[in-house]
Amino acid sequence: MRCESVESLRKENIMAQDSSTQSSRRKRRTALIMLALLVLVAVAAAVAAHWILQTSQKRLLRDMEQNMSTQAGNKVALLTVWSGTLKGQVEAFAGLDLLRLFAAEADASRIPAEKLLELAQQPEHDVPPPPEILPEMPSGLSADLTEPGGTASGGGGYAGDPDPLDSLAPRLPMMLRQLKDFIEKNSLWGAYLLNANLEVYLAPSDAPQFSEDQRSFLATVLQTRRPVMLPVRRQEGELVMDMAFPVFAPLYVDASGERVVSILVATYNVLPVARAITRTGDDGIFSSGIVQAHRQDVRLINPAARSGSLELPGWRLDGGRLPLSLRDEPTAKGGEVRAYTLALPVPGMPWLVMQGVDAAQAEAQYADFRKNVLIAAGLVTALAGIVLVALWWWLVGRQERAVADQMRRLYLVVNQQKQIMDGVNSALSAGIVLNDLSGVIYYANQSYARMTGLSVEQLRGLPHSQLPPDLARSLVTHTLAVNQTEGMASFTEALPVEGQARHFLTACSPFRDDKGRMSGVVSVYSDITELVLAQQRAQHMITQTVAVFVRAIEAVDPYLCGQSTFTAQLSVTLAYCLGLNDAETLATLRTAASLSQIGMIQLPSELLNKTGALSVEERAQLQRHVDYARRALTGIDFGLPVLEAISQMYERLDGSGYPDGLKGDQICLNARILAVANTFCALVRPRSYRTAHGMERAMAILNETPRKYDPQVVRALQGFLQTGQGREFLQKLREEKSGGGEDEARNSGGEASAQHGAGGIPT
Repeated sequence: MRCESVESLRKENIMAQDSSTQSSRRKRRTALIMLALLVLVAVAAAVAAHWILQTSQKRLLRDMEQNMSTQAGNKVALLTVWSGTLKGQVEAFAGLDLLRLFAAEADASRIPAEKLLELAQQPEHDVPPPPEILPEMPSGLSADLTEPGGTASGGGGYAGDPDPLDSLAPRLPMMLRQLKDFIEKNSLWGAYLLNANLEVYLAPSDAPQFSEDQRSFLATVLQTRRPVMLPVRRQEGELVMDMAFPVFAPLYVDASGERVVSILVATYNVLPVARAITRTGDDGIFSSGIVQAHRQDVRLINPAARSGSLELPGWRLDGGRLPLSLRDEPTAKGGEVRAYTLALPVPGMPWLVMQGVDAAQAEAQYADFRKNVLIAAGLVTALAGIVLVALWWWLVGRQERAVADQMRRLYLVVNQQKQIMDGVNSALSAGIVLNDLSGVIYYANQSYARMTGLSVEQLRGLPHSQLPPDLARSLVTHTLAVNQTEGMASFTEALPVEGQARHFLTACSPFRDDKGRMSGVVSVYSDITELVLAQQRAQHMITQTVAVFVRAIEAVDPYLCGQSTFTAQLSVTLAYCLGLNDAETLATLRTAASLSQIGMIQLPSELLNKTGALSVEERAQLQRHVDYARRALTGIDFGLPVLEAISQMYERLDGSGYPDGLKGDQICLNARILAVANTFCALVRPRSYRTAHGMERAMAILNETPRKYDPQVVRALQGFLQTGQGREFLQKLREEKSGGGEDEARNSGGEASAQHGAGGIPT
């Protein structure tokens, strides 16, 4: 029994020992696994830290370059649109036929530039046109004054004066006015015309003095016959840029069309542009700016510098751009700092947009990142891998589940809101588009998609350059306007949609991110085509109404036939001679001349056709035609001062006119032009009570003293009659069926009628 008990105890001890041994073995095995895991985690952390540090540095430079290129690209896009608009305005002015003809004649005359400058600065009344030599009318006007198929007289519109100064002198003030209007309308600093010797012969004020370096650039225009942009310079505390464009002789002067007869220099104040592009940090280091490159010279435009620019020694362009590199960048205080810089070229300009980041700041970011990586690697190693991973996995798993649940709820809310907005936007007839500052489309509704001919899905992420040209220009215009003001803007524009021209009223507003920064532009296109067509139909109806009135007037008195038409043609011509070529003035003169005789309809025909002198009562009755015209036209919305011109065209400078006895400057300019044109057309044509007067007699009546007619308008008429178009107009006026109306001689009594024969205020 005891032996069995001992054997049983021994077996139990052996089993206990075996169990203890297995437990120790499991502990040692677990410890070895933990140690191995610890070593593995430590090695992995070291390798990962080294790899992260190596790649992060490259990624930092790559991200910095991408970010800097994006910022520079946005500024390049803005400068491209700005420069393209500016160059287009100057090129359009340099291509005007009137300017090219004047420049060709100035070049051929060989008159010293100082003489032309002196004459141009004199008042117009101090430079009277010669009696027989006056400038030809603009080419666009001859078609209105000649018969179909007729051609204008050649030779520049002159009657053969041997002295070229006599032909150029009368037009110098007009060309100077054109140059000043060009400067004012395009917000230029100045503009000048230079001859082949690089001498200024037409300037709004004193002629500028160009340096030798500037003259070398100007000489390049003559050699290459292409526009040249001169380096930015400081002038009167501002930064200005000179643009030199060749002015070619007209084809009828030089058939090749490649002969440069003048240089148009337009000077633009670029200080606002430079300030908008240039950004300076608190430490005086430029983070963005404009670099100008001419030949081998590279300079940084600095609005704060005395000369307006800073030298960049050692900077060299590579393929027209500056790649990202560590360079010595000048500071506003005159020192230098190491910085990472790059610059992208502006197409069509000797400019590059530069972005710079302080090297110390960039390296400080990397140092902080490296410190954090090393700390993270040490923590991972110290926490011994699997426990930390398990704990981290558990925490992350729980957090991810919470985040996923939150995101799920958020998705449901956002999706519901999106469905509502998509439904509303799809139902809107107006086109809606959202794009960023570089022109990439973020969102577009169905209406805008139909405008482009693409689907909504195709538009998302599409750059503006891949849109139809008209829509692309519209998007760029909206983005530029809203970006400049950071406020709302509106445009009226015509765009092709499905092969048809449609008119839109577009409202634009900035789109801002959660930090309040402008990140894009929202444009809403409202189709107003039907409204525009209605307006056009209304205008057409007014035009037809005017034509009906003219036919009705001419039916009352055979002597009125053609009077309104000739008066309209001549008044528009005189307006061009006076430099009044705006659309409103021309439309006012044309409409007022056509309706000027409408009051005659209410007068007795026996009064209009009376061959003898009028009594006092008959003259008073005749003069009431103006009041009849006013009552007939009141309430018609011409959108122009037509009624004023008709009411005053029978007034005279000395106060002898009617109906109100106005005098001098009380009479509007449109009425004074109509008075001269109307009177002349009547004088050279027969009337019921007299034969037609000759041109000399008619001009003598218009020039009589005391002055009844505006002398400036009369001189313009005299000059026009000396041209080929003027002679053709006079011949046609004489050959046409006689036109008539009331006469100033009748208003003055029989003595005046005997003195003038025919007179002043035809109706």
